[in-house]
Amino acid sequence: MPRLTAKPASWASEVPLHALSLVQASELIQQRKITPSQLVRVFIDRVERLNPKTNAFVTTTLESASQAAHRLSKELDQGHCRGPLHGIPIAHKDVFLTQGVRTTAHSRQLRDWTPQVDAFMVKELSQLGTISLGKTSCHEFAFGSPALDDLFPAARNPWNLAHMPGSSSSGSGAAVAARLCLAATGTDTGGSLRHPAAACGVVGMKPTRGHYPLTGVLALAPSLDVAGFLTQSVRDQALIWDAWQGSAIAEACSADVSRSVLRGLRIGVPDQVLNQTSFLATHNPQIVACFESALAKLQSEGARLVPVSLPAQDRVVQVANTLIAYEAFQQLQQVWRDQPENLGQGLRQKLDQAAHLSLDDYQSARAQAAQWQQEINRVLAQQADVLVWPGREALPETLQDLMAQPTAQRSACNRLYSLTGHPALTCPMGVSLEGLPMAIQIGCAMHAEEKLMRVAHAFESAIAWKLPMLLD
Repeated sequence: MPRLTAKPASWASEVPLHALSLVQASELIQQRKITPSQLVRVFIDRVERLNPKTNAFVTTTLESASQAAHRLSKELDQGHCRGPLHGIPIAHKDVFLTQGVRTTAHSRQLRDWTPQVDAFMVKELSQLGTISLGKTSCHEFAFGSPALDDLFPAARNPWNLAHMPGSSSSGSGAAVAARLCLAATGTDTGGSLRHPAAACGVVGMKPTRGHYPLTGVLALAPSLDVAGFLTQSVRDQALIWDAWQGSAIAEACSADVSRSVLRGLRIGVPDQVLNQTSFLATHNPQIVACFESALAKLQSEGARLVPVSLPAQDRVVQVANTLIAYEAFQQLQQVWRDQPENLGQGLRQKLDQAAHLSLDDYQSARAQAAQWQQEINRVLAQQADVLVWPGREALPETLQDLMAQPTAQRSACNRLYSLTGHPALTCPMGVSLEGLPMAIQIGCAMHAEEKLMRVAHAFESAIAWKLPMLLD
């Protein structure tokens, strides 16, 4: 297929369509410089060529995507535009129900299940004009861990195909990083929007719990589950938020100068992160050095670093894992008992452990999470405007290492916001010597996503981050 290009004067003389951000593609469609059919055709080609390498999709819907793009192109010809997401190709994590398209949760148990209804978000996003290219790979029931004998292959990291692309929303992270779509849905229970974002060099935002409805999304731990998106950039994330909310955060981000947003901003940094000995004991040295450079850059842009005391991370992990495992067991215990052969070894091992948790264990963990929520509320009300720390403690390990230790603790830094429900966003902060991305995580007060995205965009602008072309 000839490489289709656009000529947006404000960006470059010639830009391949697959190299566009969501914001750029939206602008070109609104300006009638490209059509949804042209855009989707390019992404269909990339999915056909590159998905066998990345395994980002478990099920593709390319023919129906082409048909939808044709309909949406005709709507534009007739003067009807559905908004900023009109004609934008996306993908859905395979725990979102899709009418007439199989929803497997990456499990043998659901390998032939075709729902008769769409999840609420799937339906609403379609109404807003998005075009689904298919369902993305995930960890089994958003809780397991890949194994060689799984029915569906594990997603691979586009930065290095030997490496893993994060946790449960792994296929969505890989699909966005490989530019197989312009955005993808995901879920986050213990970090599964933010962890793949960190591993894949993209942006993942966990909004305030309950912002995006979970109707029609297979539950893992209902008290913690949150839906959201993975995107190339913070502005892309903001444009989806605007289309859903009717707000104008993406426009505000485009007008922001990093110094104006960051000047005087109180950035809370946990004591344990500022303690060099403790930090190096739990984090990869390259991540430590990159994070320290990020803090220095924020200070140079006018932000003020404020030490804050947060709950000990090992205790946070213990409490979060108790809640997730206990609730996950309630969802999956019947198949674990009656049809264990339909579950992968990683998921079986986690459920074996979860079976020993008591109601007292669970209730104690719930009480502790509620207490920590109040503590974070106070910190963000009295001491800091946002909180920051690395988006992941380690570089993305190889798939071989992941499969060898399916129940090992990963991405512990995400657990606190999972427990408290505060919004948090993970975005890139640099690249390691091995050529793998490293990330920063930013959290803020409940329902303060506008501030969160503006601060994240200011940081992104300050370090001049742009997702590189991968696998081309």
